Amino acid sequence: MEQAVFPLSREVLKDFLQSLSRVTDIGMTFIPAGSDLQDLIIGETSFCLQLKASGEGARRCKASIEALRSRAAGSGKPEFDLCHAKMAEVVVPIVSPEGADLGTVVLGQTVIQNLSDEHKRHIRNIASQIVPGAADTLVAAAADSPVSTRSRLEALGKFIQQQLLEKVTAYGAMEDTTEFLFQKYEELMFLYAVTESLSPDSGHQKALAVILDKGVQKLNARWGLFMMLESGGRPQLLDSCGDLPFPEGSAPGPELLGSIRDCNGPSLILGPGFRDAEVAPGTGDLLVVPFPLRNYRKGFLVFGWVRKGMIGDQEMRFALALSRQAASVLHALQLYQQLADLLFATLGALSSAVDAKDPYTHGHSQRVAEYAVLAAREMDFGSRFITMLKIAGQLHDFGKIGVKERILSKQGRLDESEKLAMNEHPVIGAQILGKFKSFSDIVPGIRHHHEHFDGGGYPKGLKGEDIPVVGRLIAVADAYDAMTTDRPYRVKLDHREALIELKNYAGTQFDPRVVDAFINAIGREIHGR
Repeated sequence: MEQAVFPLSREVLKDFLQSLSRVTDIGMTFIPAGSDLQDLIIGETSFCLQLKASGEGARRCKASIEALRSRAAGSGKPEFDLCHAKMAEVVVPIVSPEGADLGTVVLGQTVIQNLSDEHKRHIRNIASQIVPGAADTLVAAAADSPVSTRSRLEALGKFIQQQLLEKVTAYGAMEDTTEFLFQKYEELMFLYAVTESLSPDSGHQKALAVILDKGVQKLNARWGLFMMLESGGRPQLLDSCGDLPFPEGSAPGPELLGSIRDCNGPSLILGPGFRDAEVAPGTGDLLVVPFPLRNYRKGFLVFGWVRKGMIGDQEMRFALALSRQAASVLHALQLYQQLADLLFATLGALSSAVDAKDPYTHGHSQRVAEYAVLAAREMDFGSRFITMLKIAGQLHDFGKIGVKERILSKQGRLDESEKLAMNEHPVIGAQILGKFKSFSDIVPGIRHHHEHFDGGGYPKGLKGEDIPVVGRLIAVADAYDAMTTDRPYRVKLDHREALIELKNYAGTQFDPRVVDAFINAIGREIHGR
């Protein structure tokens, strides 16, 4: 059988096995493919530790596991047997859908039923061969080992195999899709890094203001403006600075507008031949630099001076360069918006695919993103954080792609194993998204959006400010949407009841500051205040 590296991280595997070990009180070990070394040892009993303290004991333990691994490799399913010390073990082979050996999980080190007299005699016998004089100590350690049944161990082995294979399959199936998403995200963040002015909140204003300020200072102009002709020739003043020849906030007068609109190339309009008082009062030279925009629109960069004869070839070239920069800014804004639209459309499709697994959560991820953004804006977070939060909100349940549909849509309470499987979804989502550097800012929030402010949540039991702020925002938004939508186990609450519940759990389950901000923001959203 071909060997392959286990695709999930050591941290994810360790968290999964530790959570099972805590619930079942059964020790677990992971052995990588192609190795006979126990890479992860969780919950090992005192009996096994003492037995393996001698070289001969360690050799016999290893031989017992290897024999069972060989059987499991042949059958492809969990295999049960007793080790050389008659302790129960189950070996679980992990094989990829393509047939590659990914490693082995060994669980057990338990006593079947109770420690019988026959079993005690056997332990004393091997003690005389391996650790002379320690027979009573080994018997006492065996008596303190967990007690289980063969059927329980075999059922747990099948559960582990099934869960790990589902995680591996979900991880592989999503790689190609997420790669496309991350490429688009990187393009979006690159454009953001080039000019922070190109954001959904600030638009082009900051960048155009910088260009105009540069132009006015460099050219010693009295004023400057950016104007755009929309379809149908309607003028739109994009930005302006300086001592304008028309009231601030209004459009240029008809004479000045006509002079600007008639220019088809960089034009220096001098005072003689024009009625200065009507075109641009108090203006000597008037420089108009038109530049093309997409969608058949046209932009204009205009500078005005008090005196005539202020413009030479060097100033004209500089103004032309500024117009090209302005065209690039506006073009980049359009591209940014297109990429942002594509990114969020892709995110919406992916989150809808996850939501579709559970008929009761249709549109849940989109609503959570919107609710979280409302609270973040109330807390005065910047536009870049808002963008990141919106992405995190839409992907917060991404890991549910690896949870069985029967668990997601189960009517009634989940049993212990189902809860464990469900509680894995933040880790699964973070594991998939964490493979890509571009999502490094949002992965912690996705991983920890089910932590509680008092430390009672999962997967790590983080507390207070240790919980990433993205996770704290999503937690409140997630809870509000869950309470205000029908679920298989209860009828939805109305808006006021849900807010009361959030307030009641502020400081225990939720960050009180986030709850207050959310209540204020959602109140204005609903009541239009």
